[in-house]
Amino acid sequence: MANLMKIVLVDDDEVNLTFLTQVLQDYETFPFRDPKKALKFCADNSFDLVITDMRMPGITGLGLIKEVRKTTTDFVSLVLSAYSDAEYLMESVNANLLFAYLLKPAESQVLVQTVAEALKHLQYQREKNAEEQQLVETAQRLREENTQLRFYAKSPLEGLIGTNPLILKIKEQIKAFAISDHPILIMGEEGTGKKTVARILHELSPRRQKPYVGVSCTTIPSELLELELFGAVKNPSLGQRQPKDGFLDAAREGTLVIEDVQELSKPLQAKVLKFLQYGTYYPVGGTEERSADVRVLFTSRTTLLPEMEKGDFRKELYYKIANLQIKMPPLRERREDILAIFEALAQRKSTPVPELGRKERELLSKYAYPGNIQELAGLLEKLNLLARSSGGVTAEDIEQVLKENAQMYALVQGDKAVVRTIQLPSGQEPLDLRLFIDDIEREIILSTLRYADYNISQTSRNLQISRQGLKNKIKRLEIPVDFAGDEEGDESN
Repeated sequence: MANLMKIVLVDDDEVNLTFLTQVLQDYETFPFRDPKKALKFCADNSFDLVITDMRMPGITGLGLIKEVRKTTTDFVSLVLSAYSDAEYLMESVNANLLFAYLLKPAESQVLVQTVAEALKHLQYQREKNAEEQQLVETAQRLREENTQLRFYAKSPLEGLIGTNPLILKIKEQIKAFAISDHPILIMGEEGTGKKTVARILHELSPRRQKPYVGVSCTTIPSELLELELFGAVKNPSLGQRQPKDGFLDAAREGTLVIEDVQELSKPLQAKVLKFLQYGTYYPVGGTEERSADVRVLFTSRTTLLPEMEKGDFRKELYYKIANLQIKMPPLRERREDILAIFEALAQRKSTPVPELGRKERELLSKYAYPGNIQELAGLLEKLNLLARSSGGVTAEDIEQVLKENAQMYALVQGDKAVVRTIQLPSGQEPLDLRLFIDDIEREIILSTLRYADYNISQTSRNLQISRQGLKNKIKRLEIPVDFAGDEEGDESN
């Protein structure tokens, strides 16, 4: 094996270079008088040992070795010196910059023996590094296998119902993100399952045996949120008679979920950012810095981009938490999953699933659910009450309940609730925009007509257009409505 080892020789003295080459003829040697050429060779080629003179024009032997180590550390080095640099060189040996140094003129036998020891040390170090790398890879493989076993053995992912491609992609993201300790931003409209995803991430993570703590930025007043997050020290002058642990203390070694982070005040955003960067924080009223090993997940009803553009959300915090993102789709974008989720909710709540016919199931699948899964869960309760009181659920019952739900969410969400009832195209497929808009307009008018019992005046008021304008649209869109006997009203309505 010795004759396979490659040795770079650097000395500006031709006589010394020839001597080294002859003594080390059992090895593959690469002699250089110019240190710059030696550096270029080392940058472009593999080698095992560098033997260099200590003092050369423009650079020292130690300086050359330091330059070589910028591109690779997989080699050993020896320095030859004819000067009294012993103390300086010894410090380099102790700092592992050098394997050894020899004084000139070096005896052939001593040189050969030192080179053999240096290469033996290199071989040992390489084997040790390979074993350590193998251990790291084995540990990583075991972690991945362990994660996969948890997926197959009643995986927490079973809590994320659906076969929609968006949901399947999210499941893959969860698998990839679960073993990380990085912050994750989980985005989505209210009721889309953001907290469910956060819980699954925790249960699949190495921290699953440790605490899982959630804190909502909307349910705790902003002036108290810092106290709840970071805790407080005893400070009677500030009204704090006893020390208080915060959510960070409660979540030590586990997972903390900060819900609705878009509501976090800017001063508190800065403190959360500091904790994410350094793992440290100050309790309220405290002067001593504390640390905590906590993985932090964030949920938001928005992408945070509008808040950031308005200056309400710190860019530094956004870039810190949004590197890993999971976007939860609304139910209207995964309609094929609605009935499966409906049945899963019933099973989870140990309540019966109302007996539904084809038309009733179709109504449930086509509705837009501006309140998403949260609204679907409430709908299950309403339909079960109807089933118990009247012996069954009809299509008319479901239409009435959905109409009431739409009104309720319209009051809370305003125009957003209306927009969320529209199934928009992905933008990837060809689209006749005029026909698409006509279809939407037809559906909106029909829905409003049914709600108003086909009263034209009431429908025109609800749609905020004139009666004649509504009639024109009904004719153009070929909506089957009988205008006979319709009373003329104020055209300005």
